[in-house]
Amino acid sequence: MRYRQADIVEINFMLPDFQFKPHFAVIVSNNELNEKQDFFYLVLISSKTYFPEYSYPLTNEMIKSSIHFHLSKESYVKCQIITSDKERGVIRKMGKMEEPYFSQMLDKIIASIF
Repeated sequence: MRYRQADIVEINFMLPDFQFKPHFAVIVSNNELNEKQDFFYLVLISSKTYFPEYSYPLTNEMIKSSIHFHLSKESYVKCQIITSDKERGVIRKMGKMEEPYFSQMLDKIIASIF
């Protein structure tokens, strides 16, 4: 699989109103699961501040990118908005979330949903 856990990718994300719109997202499922089931789970990245109690702030310092990806707006991982997709659904890879931020975000997702 070309994409791995913690990668930030651009996909056509289905929003809560059931419309699709290109958005950045973080792959959260682990690599072994991604390989076995041929798809992965992602969380939405947005500049919207709705439901801040379920958001994890994302800054450029938290991202490693070989293409010099830069968030142009204040951004948040929307911990309660999760989807799945296949490799063919990825428009492009933007970078990767660094540790310890990725682990902190996973903790926030678990606290937000479970």
